[in-house]
Amino acid sequence: MKKFYKKHPLIVILTSVIAAIIIGTIGLSALLLPKQKTSKQDSYVLYTVKLEADNIFKGNVTAKTSTDYREDMSLGELSQVNVSDGQEVKAGDVLLTYTKSSDDLSSQEFAIQSAENDLANAQADVVETENKDAKLRKNMIKPKRIEEKEGINTQIESNNEAWKAAQRSVTAATLARDQAQASLASQKDKQTATVTAKTDGLVIMGTKSETSPLLSVVSRETLVNGKTSEYDYDKLKVNDVVSVETVDLSKKVTGKISYISPVPDKATSETSSSQYNFKVVLDEPLQNGYTVQIHRPNETLYIPKTSVKNGQVYLKSGKKFNRVAVETKESGSRLQVISGLNSGDKIIEEAAAYVDMP
Repeated sequence: MKKFYKKHPLIVILTSVIAAIIIGTIGLSALLLPKQKTSKQDSYVLYTVKLEADNIFKGNVTAKTSTDYREDMSLGELSQVNVSDGQEVKAGDVLLTYTKSSDDLSSQEFAIQSAENDLANAQADVVETENKDAKLRKNMIKPKRIEEKEGINTQIESNNEAWKAAQRSVTAATLARDQAQASLASQKDKQTATVTAKTDGLVIMGTKSETSPLLSVVSRETLVNGKTSEYDYDKLKVNDVVSVETVDLSKKVTGKISYISPVPDKATSETSSSQYNFKVVLDEPLQNGYTVQIHRPNETLYIPKTSVKNGQVYLKSGKKFNRVAVETKESGSRLQVISGLNSGDKIIEEAAAYVDMP
């Protein structure tokens, strides 16, 4: 060996170095092999649990109330429009005035005149009988024979009956006059009819035609009319809180679903599925006529079916994974999380590939 070394020193040195490298590599691999096994968890694919995107529906802002007022010929001839375009009115304010053609009121006027004449005559009779009674009683004071006094007394009694009859005539004539006057006033009232506002709002003038109203009263308060397909119908519930955003993204307000139609709109050639209307009451007003998007937050969590093994998932906690029991139900190709996980949790996507460490 010494002779070989002396003759070939370079070969011996290279051979020794190569052998040392091989032996070192084998030893190092043996030392590192357990560490590689324990760090395998870092190579698993993680799935982040998160909420689904919002359900988005189309809608339009409309007035909360809008009442149309058309010409009503049964009330007579339209004689006056009492409001102007853009005017703000309250419920009960007069909007329109109608006048009927004048009827002959002479009969009512004649009845009043006749009753007033009868009343005047009856009042005159009362005065006459009262004057006569005073005169007769004055004559009774003067000394008279018994026969004369008895005659005057008989006249007084007769005059008293005439006075009572005159009083009754006054009462009857007064009642007849009052009735005639009331009848005339009622007839005159019927000559004019008014239409009043049913709600508060702004006046929007229309046109005098059979197809359009004379005017409309539109409330300042607005709501949103939304529309959903049959596929998303069950995702909406009355009292659900939603956000409403204008299409130009300039304004976003909150609201609450107040009504969902139980029946669909009539089918059109533009839609292949049934469409249902719903209403959203807004917490803040939006401009009437705006097109908007209605966002309903989706609070449902989904995870891959492969992430569950024996009713558990592997939840990342720091550098470790903890086994966590979850309650789920199938939803198509995924699992809907009932309990056990929160949005933002990270779990192993392929639970079957995880190797539990001792």
